[in-house]
Amino acid sequence: MIVILGGGIAGLSAAETLRGRTELPIKVLERDAVLGGASRTVRFGDFRYDLGGHRFYTKKANVQALVERLIGPDLLTVDRVSHICFRGKMVDYPLTALNALSALGWGRAFAAGCGYLANRVKEAFRPSPGLTFEQWAVSRFGRPLYRAYFKGYTEKLWGVPCDCLSADFAEQRIKGLSLREVIRDALFKRGKATTLVRHFLYPRLGFGMIPEAMAAGWQLPNELLVNSPAEKVIHDGKRIVAVESRGTSFPVTHCVSSLPMDDLVRLLEPRPEPAVLAAAEKLRYRDLVTLFVTFRRERVTRDHWIYFPDADCPFARFHEPRNWSSDMAPPGQTGLVIEFFCQRGDATWNAPADALYGQALDYLERARLARRAEAGPCDLQRVPKAYPVYELGYHAHVAAILGCLGSFENLHSVGRNALFRYTSADHYIDMGMSAAENILACGRGLRAPRIDIARIGTESGYAEDGAFHAPTHPPAA
Repeated sequence: MIVILGGGIAGLSAAETLRGRTELPIKVLERDAVLGGASRTVRFGDFRYDLGGHRFYTKKANVQALVERLIGPDLLTVDRVSHICFRGKMVDYPLTALNALSALGWGRAFAAGCGYLANRVKEAFRPSPGLTFEQWAVSRFGRPLYRAYFKGYTEKLWGVPCDCLSADFAEQRIKGLSLREVIRDALFKRGKATTLVRHFLYPRLGFGMIPEAMAAGWQLPNELLVNSPAEKVIHDGKRIVAVESRGTSFPVTHCVSSLPMDDLVRLLEPRPEPAVLAAAEKLRYRDLVTLFVTFRRERVTRDHWIYFPDADCPFARFHEPRNWSSDMAPPGQTGLVIEFFCQRGDATWNAPADALYGQALDYLERARLARRAEAGPCDLQRVPKAYPVYELGYHAHVAAILGCLGSFENLHSVGRNALFRYTSADHYIDMGMSAAENILACGRGLRAPRIDIARIGTESGYAEDGAFHAPTHPPAA
C-alpha cells in the first residue's frame, strides 16, 4: 500500500501522478476536515478566497501541463500589480527607482543614495558575509532603504530580528533584486525588476481548484481519508512498515509525507536518537491568521497584494481576490484577505474575529483605503505552521532531521514543511510528482536514476524571472 501523509497540494500531486499507474492501493491521510491544506480556497457565502493568495507560475513544462490539464480553460492569465504602503504612500513592488526614492521625500532620498554609495565603497574593501537577511538587504539597497522598505515588514512577517534571520530567505524568494538593478531598469527602460514575475496564472474560482481537481474521482472515505491524522509511523530501522491513524493500522510499501519534518520524527516508532528529537524542538514556524472582510463596493484597490511595513499597522499585508478573478466575489462587492502573522497561542492567534475586524477597519479607515460603513460580514481562518522560519543555525537542525528520515528507503518527503523550504507552489507540485515517479521506478525494479526531491527548487537558486508561460488553450469566455 502507498500511504500519503497529508492531503495538501504536494501529497495530492503524488496521488494524481500515481492514479491508474500502479496496482498498489493508495491511501491519503489528512488530519483536517477538508483537503488542500494551505492551498485550499474557502467559500464564504457568495465569496471565495485563498489563504494568503497563491499565484501559479513554473519553469517546469510537466508541472504546467498537469495544471493546464486539471484546470483547462478556467486557467486565467493575470498581470501582477502590487505595492508597499509606506507612510500612507503607495510604492511600487517590485521597487522602481524614482517611485521608491520620491516616496521617502527628497531629503531622505538623498540620504538613501549616499547610504547606498557608502555601503558599496565599504564592501569594496570589506565585503559583507551576507549571512543574515539584514546584511543581504543592506549590501543591495543601503541601510536607509533597507530600514524603510524591508526591515519593518520582514520582522512583522517572521517575528525574528533581521540580524537573526538567515539570508537564505532572500536568496530563494527575491534573488537578484538590488538598487543597482532597479536603477538599471529605470535607465534602460526595461520595466520593473526582472527577478519577480509580472504575469501569473490563476484558476477562475481560486487556487483551491487545483487540489480539488486532484482529489476528484478518488473514493471518499476509502482512498482519501479526512479527519485522519497520522498517530504513529512504525519502522524497522530501514523502512516504514505501517502508519496508525484513528485505531487503524495501514501497512506501508511506500510512504509519501508532507507532514512538517519535526512532527514526523516525533511520530516515529521506535523513537529516533535524542539528538534528532532535540533538533526538531529547535525548528520554528510562523503561524497565520487570515481575516476575510467583505465590502459593499466594486473594489477597494486595483492591487493583488499590498504590503504594510509600518509599525502602526496591525497586519502585514492583504490581497483582494476580485482582482485575481472577478468570479471570486458577487457583482458589486469585494473582499480583502488580511494577514496577521503570529505565533500559536499568542494574543493575535487567540483573538476573536471581531477584535481583529475592529483593528483592521480602524487602520484601513485611517489609511483612507476603505470605510467602515462599507464593511460587511467577516470570516476568520487560523493556519498553523504556515511558514518555516529561517533562523540562523537552522541548517544544522534540518540536516540532523533529514539524515534520520533519509535512512528509510521507502520514505519520500515532499512539500514546504516536510523539507523546511519556503519556495513556491510549482515546486511542491513538482515534489509530489517526482515522489510518485520514484515509487513507480521502484515498482519497475529500477534503482537509478532517481529524482533527488531535496534539490527541487534549489538547482540554480530561486528566481521567478522566466517562470511564467502562457497557457496553451484560450481562457473560458
